Amino acid sequence: MTNAPTQVVVFCPLPPKPNGIADYFAEQIPYFLRFTKVTVVIENEHPEPTGIAANVSVLRLEEYMWQQANFANVPHIYHVGNNPDTQYMLPVLLSKPGLVVVHDLNLHYLIDLTNLSKDDKKGYELALTNNYGEAGKLIGQQLHKFGWKGKFMPHELMMNASIITAAERILVHSRYSADKIAALGQSNVSIVPHHFSPAARQYQPKLKMQYRGELGLPGNKPVITSMGFIAKAKQIKSVLAALAALKQQGVEFTYVLAGKCKPHEYDVYQDIADSGLTDNVVVTGFLDENAFFKYMLASDFIVNLRYPTGGESSGTLTRAMGMGLCCVVVNIGPFGELPEDCAVKLNWDENFSENLQLQLQRLIEDTQYRVTFGKNAQKWVESTHNITVTTNAYLSEAAKLSDSTTLNTKALNNTHRLYLTEQQVLNWRRETSKSFKKDVPETSSLWWQANLVPVAQSSLLSITASPLHQSFVLKSLFGYEDSQITQLSPAQLPHNSLGRTYPLVVCDASLADVAQSPVAWFAHLNKRLNIGGTLVVSLLNPGASVSGATNELTSEYPLDRSSIKRFIEAAGFSVDNTVAGPLDITMTNDIAPLNEYWVFVATKRSWMINRNPEIYQNGSSELQWLYANEKITDAEEADNA
Repeated sequence: MTNAPTQVVVFCPLPPKPNGIADYFAEQIPYFLRFTKVTVVIENEHPEPTGIAANVSVLRLEEYMWQQANFANVPHIYHVGNNPDTQYMLPVLLSKPGLVVVHDLNLHYLIDLTNLSKDDKKGYELALTNNYGEAGKLIGQQLHKFGWKGKFMPHELMMNASIITAAERILVHSRYSADKIAALGQSNVSIVPHHFSPAARQYQPKLKMQYRGELGLPGNKPVITSMGFIAKAKQIKSVLAALAALKQQGVEFTYVLAGKCKPHEYDVYQDIADSGLTDNVVVTGFLDENAFFKYMLASDFIVNLRYPTGGESSGTLTRAMGMGLCCVVVNIGPFGELPEDCAVKLNWDENFSENLQLQLQRLIEDTQYRVTFGKNAQKWVESTHNITVTTNAYLSEAAKLSDSTTLNTKALNNTHRLYLTEQQVLNWRRETSKSFKKDVPETSSLWWQANLVPVAQSSLLSITASPLHQSFVLKSLFGYEDSQITQLSPAQLPHNSLGRTYPLVVCDASLADVAQSPVAWFAHLNKRLNIGGTLVVSLLNPGASVSGATNELTSEYPLDRSSIKRFIEAAGFSVDNTVAGPLDITMTNDIAPLNEYWVFVATKRSWMINRNPEIYQNGSSELQWLYANEKITDAEEADNA
């Protein structure tokens, strides 16, 4: 393989962790080692890894952090799943760009572990805001204030935006996940099928009855199996109900639940008892790999239902299909992508329960029916899920990562910026007083007088109708160089596509620029910023002048200071600071006097925009959403207006 990197750093749990991702990557390691030196970073409390080749370097997180500089130019691969075993890698993932393997599109529980599980409700509120903008903030507030958390929140709110945004490249196992991630603005997404386990070849389907004897399963009844964690989303209750109905008709069977229970989430034993199937169901608990494969091949067919789906691709399903077993799935998400002749696919609709019962009965009674599906599945997996092909694809994606020691500022809040002191600003003002009126007009002075812009540390986007004036201040006061400054005019903002985002945007504009469609206008600013980036925006009433001009600005939207703040928040920002000048107090219920202008400092929290905040709807709470990185056309702006 000519394009493989010479070395990779992989963040992933390893065996003996009872984790499918650990087993998955452990199977890949020998194929990586043919071309690449591998360093695996595990959590500090990880048990001693087993079954890993001696020439693999294994570091605990603390050891990696001490040596982090040595790996600055080495491609990083992160295996992320919706479970506690991948939580340890998040601080590194969010700061060091790499290839992120998204095993579960839904990462709500993983993010929950970093805040809500530690009783950090404010942290959970911020995480929701970062992922879903103003709607997320509202949901977080209702939890924080009232303890309300909807039962479907962990399924409907996938909480993956921060991790997806932090990645330089993304690898997934299904078109479903790739499309969902692409919709968030991540263009570097590749699909690599979940490989078929080489270890499965040690077990033979022809030994089915021998395996049944070893496991204590009956040899004279059909054996139906569901593999993996016994979770509510696997619709075990629906299977039990269907089997209970078949039992009443005289159908004989044994149903094996081959996996670990989650009693805090789902009381499977109660459902087994309520279904009258105590004598028909075997619950194995967690299985080692040897027992796992034997239970699989001792089965006549596999029931692998998932609803709702978190976008996961099932390694268990790939193994079962690759071993020639017929599988029953819900026709949704990644499972909907299976070829029609390779699995029994049930639509999730009002007829689901009836169709499930009919299919289970047919699979129990019709040997040829289930064998045909199994043979088709085996051929398909052999042709598309070869581990040599999939590991080569991993290394090819890792080789495309950029050589960079730079932290991923797209994913970080800019908390380490440096600012001038008040005295430094005053000294600069005195030093430039002679040329000040020529170079810096009074009407664009508040943002720098209030010292709201950090000193030069990175690139910025300058948006102003007076580029020479703004550039003069940014360079002579804050230390920026021409190479760090990109400039646009406010008129260009809705129409110009720069093809990149910035950690800082400094914008001088008029309320007239904003008036036609405020949220859409601020959404364009959102598109120019990194997640966690800072917006410093000055807004001047077009009638403002020293002589007291009386030009009246008209708009169908309220344009007082509190409303503008509301529009900025609806556009995916949190407003951190507001400065008004030259007057900071009004006697007219915060309505803008003609000689007042404002500066807002905001942090970009989310790509998600609320195009219709309540202030538009005269008290209505209806919310409509779009992503800020979608093109906002003139027609859309007209509709919004």
